[in-house]
Amino acid sequence: MIKVVLALQILILFLFGYFVLTTQNTINELSSQIESAITVIEDMSSVLPQIKIAVENFNSLEPLFNNLGRLSELLAVLTDPFGSNG
Repeated sequence: MIKVVLALQILILFLFGYFVLTTQNTINELSSQIESAITVIEDMSSVLPQIKIAVENFNSLEPLFNNLGRLSELLAVLTDPFGSNG
């Protein structure tokens, strides 16, 4: 009977050890994933002001894009003043 109890105790110790090692490996993997995510977030936060400036510069060009139609008409008149191309 003592041998059965000892065997069960050893089995429980092995299962507990396996559980602890599995949990530790999972926590280490999660830690490395979180670390890489934090690195990406830091990189994005350093690039974000530059993206904001680029968007603001692009928005300042919007009136230019609105005038492209008139510019096209002006170029057509300058290149073909008599409308000979039909």
